[in-house]
Amino acid sequence: MRPIILTQSLIILVLVWLLAFFGKDEFYQNTDDEAIYTKQSKVVGNQIWISPESQKSVGIVVKKAKLSYFQDQKTFHGVLADVNDLIESNKLFKLNESRLTESKIILRQKKLDLQRMRGLFNSGRKVSARQLELSELAFEEAKRKLSEIKLELAAIKQKVTSNWNAKISKGLGKDSGLLLAIISRKVDITRFSILSKAKINEFFWQVKSSGFNDPIDYPATLLGPSGLSLKGETGETWLLKSPLLNLASNSPVVIYARDKNKRSGVLIPEDAIVRFAGESWIYLQNNPDYFERSILKTTFSNSDGVFSQQVKPDQLIVVIGAQTLLSEELRHQIENENEH
Repeated sequence: MRPIILTQSLIILVLVWLLAFFGKDEFYQNTDDEAIYTKQSKVVGNQIWISPESQKSVGIVVKKAKLSYFQDQKTFHGVLADVNDLIESNKLFKLNESRLTESKIILRQKKLDLQRMRGLFNSGRKVSARQLELSELAFEEAKRKLSEIKLELAAIKQKVTSNWNAKISKGLGKDSGLLLAIISRKVDITRFSILSKAKINEFFWQVKSSGFNDPIDYPATLLGPSGLSLKGETGETWLLKSPLLNLASNSPVVIYARDKNKRSGVLIPEDAIVRFAGESWIYLQNNPDYFERSILKTTFSNSDGVFSQQVKPDQLIVVIGAQTLLSEELRHQIENENEH
């Protein structure tokens, strides 16, 4: 029994010795690495210094900002306008124009009749006062009918202007122009709402179906404000003219507005941007091994990154490792606060 106990004791002693021998490097390594890491970075003013060795070990990559151009693009949603009321208004306008022409002829004739009757009456011919009075009444009736027709034409035009706009209402009764193209189904009219019309005339416009069957973006022309607003939409409603989209009336469409003015600046990759204190930041390398955190103020972005005009072309930007720099900068700040 005693030999077995002695053997077990020897085995335990050997295991404890092996653990102490091979484990000490592991335990001591963390302390040494931390000390090295601390010595290889420091905060200097508003910059953080990182040694070349640490930059290489954590994989910090710096690249020059490249000149880029950006055109602001906005997206809106609208509907294809129902033009049936335009068709009916144009028919009624033409009908009243025909009545107007006829009424003018009648009025001219009644005026001549009245002049003749007055001449005969004044010369003492066989024209009674009653006959002259009837001629005057007929002339006044012709004038009244002509005035009514003119008012009807003005009302039709005002209705189209109120529901559409003046550019469209100018085409009522004409055999060419914008209105004829609309009611002939040669072009489509889209209504869309916009909250702010500032610089609305400084954009190129495109319209496309909101579905996935038609990949084409059709060029569009801004016609101006629409008298009739879109139901359920806030802001001011505008009209766009585009080639025929071959969609039913009131079909939803997507509208793209692209700024006519190209802005010059640089494109910042998304990986170069870090978030801190509710803001977006990037790190710039102004001197070797020194990195400065700079706030990124911009509202323009696309799938390739964020467009900025505050960063100049050829400035060095940290494109990989920005989050590491932020963590290291904050670590030094915490240590400094603890020391005080």
